Amino acid sequence: MKKFSYYPGCTSHTSSKEYDMSVRAVFSVLGVELVEIEDWNCCGALEVESPLLAYALNARNLVLAEKTGLDLVVPCSACFYNLGRTDYALRDEELRRRIGTSYARRIKVRHVLDVLANDFLEEIKTRAKKKLDVRVVPYYGCLTVRPSDFGFDDPDYPESMDRLLSALGADVPEFSLKARCCGGPILMTAEEIPLKMTAQILEEAKKAGADAISVACPLCHLMLDAKQPDIEAALGKEFKMPVLYFTQLVGLTLGIKPKKLGLHKNIISTREIIRKVLR
Repeated sequence: MKKFSYYPGCTSHTSSKEYDMSVRAVFSVLGVELVEIEDWNCCGALEVESPLLAYALNARNLVLAEKTGLDLVVPCSACFYNLGRTDYALRDEELRRRIGTSYARRIKVRHVLDVLANDFLEEIKTRAKKKLDVRVVPYYGCLTVRPSDFGFDDPDYPESMDRLLSALGADVPEFSLKARCCGGPILMTAEEIPLKMTAQILEEAKKAGADAISVACPLCHLMLDAKQPDIEAALGKEFKMPVLYFTQLVGLTLGIKPKKLGLHKNIISTREIIRKVLR
């Protein structure tokens, strides 16, 4: 059985529980064991301003993952960014000395999207029981593929999610805003700006005739799904656009029950997407 160490991140127990549920369910069907690292700590998200503190927080998690001897899989894009850039930065012996880490860079840090789209695409296609018979706009956001030093896709025009969804039967239109920031990092300090930024993404998805938007980042999901009613109220527009984690869509094609994928936890109803895929 293939194994990875797993860093779920803080939001997996709160605002993005459905993402964690769907990740675990999909990997289980694929026969892959995720070994959650013990006693992991917060990666610092986007709030820790001190680079040294951020590196120290993430170095500790990397040491814990390295003890398992398994490459580390991360679902949250902010966590992936922080863990990945720390792994990359710790090539510097002086930085390693300053934060006092024993991390030896013997493992790889990988985003869940990278693993599923690049390692398990054929396996997913083989195991698929349903066709993803919907028009889906893939939205990567600004952190999933932006770190070009250690990323796994083109930082400006990524295609890994497009490729995965297309292989499962989805109609995937061209989407120029796929790597545009949703504004989520400044939601608490300047709410009006990120609401407008997210509205642009929703409007473009609507123009593309999308049945749904697919995401790979909890913060993007929060903005596009949970904040969608606030955006509609603020702008006087109606979108009613379902926003699903890409693992929820993959899970549906694999025959996993919607509730096990956390689809009942999404704010904007996913019923129509479920109906179209499972009919």
